[in-house]
Amino acid sequence: MSVETIHFRDMDDKSEDIFEATIVIGKRARQIITERIARNEIVTFDREAELEETEFSVEEEPEREYIEMTKATTEALAEFLNDELEWSYGADQEVFSD
Repeated sequence: MSVETIHFRDMDDKSEDIFEATIVIGKRARQIITERIARNEIVTFDREAELEETEFSVEEEPEREYIEMTKATTEALAEFLNDELEWSYGADQEVFSD
């Protein structure tokens, strides 16, 4: 993956407040991660079960294929810069994607 520089003025042009833009992008990134977990694209582990195991087994876990995905923050930032996000203020409102 290549690294691309994003200027703050690009974000500032899309929002009146850079901090508002950061919050919107962060919330959208969390939604993307939640969606990936729901679709089983991200494997989660039960840490308590791992800690309770006192004996180490020699059994090998089945191999999982590594799927390279775009980082959630990168995807959320791209959606923000492409005007694909809408947001509003309120306790019951959340950021959502079109």
